[in-house]
Amino acid sequence: DNQIRFVKSALWYHGYDRPELYQLPADGSAGSRELLLAFSWLLHRLGLLEQLLARNRVKTGDETSVCTCEEDLPDIQKGTTETTPECGLEDRVDVRYLQWLNGRLRFQWQSLHAQHQEQCKLLHKIHLFTSGSHVDQVFGHLSVTEADLARQPENCKQLLQLLESETMQLEAFLEWKRLEPVYWQWMETVLDNMAEEGNMCKSQDTQVEQRRQPKLISCCPWADNLTGQMERLSRDLMTLQDQLHKLVAHRKAAWCEKVR
Repeated sequence: DNQIRFVKSALWYHGYDRPELYQLPADGSAGSRELLLAFSWLLHRLGLLEQLLARNRVKTGDETSVCTCEEDLPDIQKGTTETTPECGLEDRVDVRYLQWLNGRLRFQWQSLHAQHQEQCKLLHKIHLFTSGSHVDQVFGHLSVTEADLARQPENCKQLLQLLESETMQLEAFLEWKRLEPVYWQWMETVLDNMAEEGNMCKSQDTQVEQRRQPKLISCCPWADNLTGQMERLSRDLMTLQDQLHKLVAHRKAAWCEKVR
């Protein structure tokens, strides 16, 4: 139940507003096609596969963010302790407590900025000391991973496994791109079938409501004849509905075979 609620919340957060999905039972006993539609929507809207490839990409160690902080950050007053000032009376927030939180935040920000600068300095040293060692003259220097392999060659097997895994993912992504038009064509048939079934359910509900209405007793022969014709027409419509259900199931099975 928690997983189903989490999935619904995540889809709602990303902007998926199809009401049929949020009306599904919480036990997961129904709604496989609704989940398929939601997954296809995420696949098209957010680019899930591209994000997975970017996240699982083998890091070379040279990645760094551009820091836009000011060079001279104000120093935090030395001698401050980690004791939290007491709040005022009647559960009011003391101004000194807010000042303490602000000072602690500035101290953490300054530490992060210093670590970022140290990382950039070390990265520059590696590039400077390995200048001219790379086979590709465009780079002209070794990366952090390559420098680590030069010092510890036994880590080459682990890096090779990571590269093989990334290569398999890229090959699977290329295969998906080749078959992607077939998938979206199949999804169009799924949408059409769901629309047809929705219309059938609406017509069936209308027929049920009409059957629940009390029959009028008429003394006119032509009225009885008209009632009989309407009943025969209703039976013909029900037969046609069953045939359409069978046709939809046959088309769905045929498309599944084509996709496989």
